[in-house]
Amino acid sequence: MAVVPDVATVKHHKMYFHFCSEQCRETFKTTPQLFASGAVEKHSPVIKQRNLRLAKTRDPDEVEVIEGYLLELMGVTEVHFQGTRLQITYDLLQVTQAGIEQLLIKLETALDNSWWQRLRRGWVHNAEQNELSNLVRGTGACCNQPPPRV
Repeated sequence: MAVVPDVATVKHHKMYFHFCSEQCRETFKTTPQLFASGAVEKHSPVIKQRNLRLAKTRDPDEVEVIEGYLLELMGVTEVHFQGTRLQITYDLLQVTQAGIEQLLIKLETALDNSWWQRLRRGWVHNAEQNELSNLVRGTGACCNQPPPRV
């Protein structure tokens, strides 16, 4: 992809990384080891399908605008609204649920803020970070070496 001069460069381990978009830069900042090590190229897409609850039902014109913005995010492949439920399918290597939620906040689309929905979103954020961190480590077992001699 072409580098965009307006998007800030990130320095990581004495290497400079340039980005095609603000979304790519933010994705890199969350797990730089995954991208700097080249692990992303080794993996096929990590497809996720999530349901988010909105604070209120949106009218059809708002739904169309929100769908358009969400589908412009790299990695988002499907968006469906049903009442207060937003079902979204995306590639975890390109965007996370946290990134999707940030876009919804910018679009002034309030999420359901009940304790259960906040807990679910927090759990998904943690699970996605763990999954991305595990991709850096590779597929080999970490415990296949004998214990050290004392």
